Amino acid sequence: MKLFSTERTDVYLLTEDLSEKLQQYLITNRSNFAPFEPLRDDQYFTLNNISERIKQSVNEFNERKNLLMVFTIKEEREIVGSINFTNFVYGVFQACHLGFSIDHDHQGKGLMHETLEMAIDYLHEKYELHRVMANHLPDNYRSSKTLQSLGFMKEGYAKSYLKINGVWKDHVLNSLILSE
Repeated sequence: MKLFSTERTDVYLLTEDLSEKLQQYLITNRSNFAPFEPLRDDQYFTLNNISERIKQSVNEFNERKNLLMVFTIKEEREIVGSINFTNFVYGVFQACHLGFSIDHDHQGKGLMHETLEMAIDYLHEKYELHRVMANHLPDNYRSSKTLQSLGFMKEGYAKSYLKINGVWKDHVLNSLILSE
């Protein structure tokens, strides 16, 4: 289901019908993403495993706990990026976490900034959250630059925060406060 379009991209809710396209995206970018993600065994990349993860994410979407999106170049079919808003908390906190990735061949073209900007607006309009938190490895300059360009502010530094590629890694903590 298409959620919205930007000048250069079409953005879709991640649903089971996109399983094969997501598999292709993940396999194509496996070595590119490895330094920034948990260890992934071969099972993670199987179509069945991907379909099951998507099915679970759709259940959580229906419960208003997440919003997982993928995007393509406008009018094309190949997934070139993903944007994940997860861990929705309501009540007095009204916050979520943001994760994102883009195909290696599409980095450095401003596509992620363009798509994230509209995705954050969409999130704010549909879910009325107040805070979006996004964390990155200290040496991930591309993510840092993208987040800064969107108005995210550095809020801290977490030692040994996540186990990335098999090693506990420090992370820079950032957030974006959305106006009411």
